[in-house]
Amino acid sequence: MTFSLGVILTVFIVGAVLLGIEVFVAGFGIFGVLGIGAVVASLIMAGATLGHIWLSVGLATAIIGGLGFWAYRRLSTNRPLLYKGLILTDATSTEKGYLSHEDRKQLLGKVGVTLTPLRPAGTVEIDGERLDVVTEGGYLDQNTKVQVYKVDSGRIVVRSFIEPKEDVTE
Repeated sequence: MTFSLGVILTVFIVGAVLLGIEVFVAGFGIFGVLGIGAVVASLIMAGATLGHIWLSVGLATAIIGGLGFWAYRRLSTNRPLLYKGLILTDATSTEKGYLSHEDRKQLLGKVGVTLTPLRPAGTVEIDGERLDVVTEGGYLDQNTKVQVYKVDSGRIVVRSFIEPKEDVTE
């Protein structure tokens, strides 16, 4: 059985339109099934031999895939297609509100007590707040007084606190 070119193209275009509608409808529904069926039917109608059918399927897949990709990219951005995909334009700067860590400079010089052994990392309580800290590299036991001596990029470094000696001279 042979079909005219007009009938084949009409069935194919109807299938492509139905698949386009399916893109904007949530889920995989009746439009998608009918669209795929119409496209496959048009490809089978166009093929006189098995080779023609595979050629038609490949060509249709390439055309629909290309148009779908183009439509998706055009709808999702106003920039040129190659520019958006090849160059990272977003920035995570402090001015835009992105912070990699909380600024803890106010802790410099504060004294606290270790809640866990520091080997060299552990937990310290300073002014009622539990903090993750590291030492200069040494081991400190639990319940040891420590003092913050360095805060760098969210990392709090402590060392053992030595009580200042009172000068008793008369």
